[in-house]
Amino acid sequence: MPSTDPYAPLPTTGRGQAVGLDAVVVLGIFLLLGLVGGWLWWLLVTPAEFTKLATGGAMGENELGKQFGADGWYAVIGFVAGLVAGLGLTGWRSRDPLLTSLLMVLGAAVAATAMLLVGHWLGPGDATEALRTAEVGTRVPEPLDVDTFTIYLGWPAGALVGALFVLVGRSPQPEPLAE
Repeated sequence: MPSTDPYAPLPTTGRGQAVGLDAVVVLGIFLLLGLVGGWLWWLLVTPAEFTKLATGGAMGENELGKQFGADGWYAVIGFVAGLVAGLGLTGWRSRDPLLTSLLMVLGAAVAATAMLLVGHWLGPGDATEALRTAEVGTRVPEPLDVDTFTIYLGWPAGALVGALFVLVGRSPQPEPLAE
């Protein structure tokens, strides 16, 4: 009869299946969170806008603030979603905490990419082409993009902080006494 103890070591037979199941669960949950995160990012962010000038396009101070805000929302959504996933997955898929943590880092990369793609897809189109054909004075929204690589680190940072909370908060399991 299989053990119901979530802290029990993996059996030697079927370990590959257990690892594969863990990978599918963790990566699937992160993919789903990334898709939802991209949609949420698109909902929360008002894209910065260029103003068409005779010589091209320009962005004022308020619009630059919106551009910075888009990165901020991406980071916050990614960190919070990663934190929730780290807490939940480490508690749930805890047979091999190292494997789960590695899968969460990989899953965080998947989620960050999915979030960016969904936000970019739902957001405004290419501003360069729109500015080229726009009349002077027209405002053209900028696509949803991340301007700094470090913003992507919110996903794995949140996931690993969540995992750390679970792993540190776990009481140590007593070793069986040898007779």
